[in-house]
Amino acid sequence: MATREMVNFKQWGPREQANVSGIVGVGGDNDKFDVMLIQALFRVVGFSNHSARQRFGVGLADMPEPTGNFDNQTIQAIWGFQHRMAHRLLNVDGKIHPGNYHNRVIKDIRGRLMTITLLNLMATDEALMVHGTEVIPALTRVAPQLVLTRVAP
Repeated sequence: MATREMVNFKQWGPREQANVSGIVGVGGDNDKFDVMLIQALFRVVGFSNHSARQRFGVGLADMPEPTGNFDNQTIQAIWGFQHRMAHRLLNVDGKIHPGNYHNRVIKDIRGRLMTITLLNLMATDEALMVHGTEVIPALTRVAPQLVLTRVAP
């Protein structure tokens, strides 16, 4: 089940971000709402044909729709994102692992991060610029059927 939780960033303090409850990727749990969350994050980050090609290596038409179905387009988008952002990621394994943010502070957002953390940071920027809102409302705008359970701090 996809969640929304507070993530503490040293530069900004706590910010609400989205997280997966299990691994999304080949051999992962691929819970429907976790997959839908990742697909919605992809849509916010790859909002235009240019940004989709730059960040995922595919055009906007080939980006996965936020259906919750773990399909080939989702697999390709995960690999595409991880390959293009490898210099910013802790791991390039074709999987998106849940972040463990409880009692942690993300000290350096310019360093290597988990895929879920980098996706959220990029989606936060795009949500403000494209949608004029924070990341959670942007995600639910892109995927109205997405259910994000709130995690207590």
